[in-house]
Amino acid sequence: PGKGLQPNRKKELIGSQVKRSMIDGDFFYPSDLSKTQVQSRSYNFNRSWGIPVRYHDFQILLNKSNPDLLEFHLSYKDLDQSVSKYCDKEYDLNLIVHSPELFGEDHILDLCSVDENYRQRSIQQMQRVINVTHELKEYFPSTTCPLIVTNVGGFTSNAPLPKSERNRLYEILLNSLSQLDSSGIEIIPQTMPPFPWHMGGQQFHNVFIESTDIVEFCESENYRVCFDVSHSKLACNHLGYSFKRFTESVAKVTAHLHLADAKGVDGEGLQIGDGEIDFLALAETLGIASPSASFIPEVWQGHKNEGEGFWKSLENLEKWF
Repeated sequence: PGKGLQPNRKKELIGSQVKRSMIDGDFFYPSDLSKTQVQSRSYNFNRSWGIPVRYHDFQILLNKSNPDLLEFHLSYKDLDQSVSKYCDKEYDLNLIVHSPELFGEDHILDLCSVDENYRQRSIQQMQRVINVTHELKEYFPSTTCPLIVTNVGGFTSNAPLPKSERNRLYEILLNSLSQLDSSGIEIIPQTMPPFPWHMGGQQFHNVFIESTDIVEFCESENYRVCFDVSHSKLACNHLGYSFKRFTESVAKVTAHLHLADAKGVDGEGLQIGDGEIDFLALAETLGIASPSASFIPEVWQGHKNEGEGFWKSLENLEKWF
């Protein structure tokens, strides 16, 4: 059913002893075949940290640990939901919202689009995200200015654009952002991988890929970014850039971090330790260049089995952060 352990591994389960409480109808997970189980607990980091959540699971995950913040990953369908259906009290936590990338009728958010009608539709959708963020903020009163993480678009189908044309996309983006009523929130574009997949096809990203572009945009226009280290490691691998130098540069304009491992040019969102990132070196660089940026673990499908992937990431990250 798209969840849990694949049926072809059934023989590995038979005869083994389960290491956790289960009820009829529960799913088995790959961790059920491991010798040790990672359990959620309270964690201690030298910077503000949180977990990615959705409306339907944030109460469950929140009760398992001690995060400083929650990053709500919204789907476009969530924009039509009543926030009060899921939030029943005030929470003494910071709030971050991650905008959907895909909206109704297969509309992929693109605030950099040269197609004016398409861009205006993206602006309208982004405004809806802002409006919902204000609704959520009512339940997180300690948050003075919620961050909204978003992929701003700027992708092409056939090949990456030269710098002269990339500059035009940044100008279009600025125009799009200027049309939003974003008072009381801060939009932070996330750094991107070189080869995103959209609607089953591989594309080419053009903005928030190279450190020089990112820093120039942020410093000249007074913006900050969400530094997605997995995305940017892939970009550095593809471009042949030093990831350490990239980090030193972009960390200066970083408000928030997404932490996951990476491999090659498209191995994105890997569990900490399963890829090529030197997290000790990363932590040392960020400790100097961006000591106040918050973070979440953003490993692929980390929310499965009540956040098992997130707890495993935090267990690993605690050694360095």
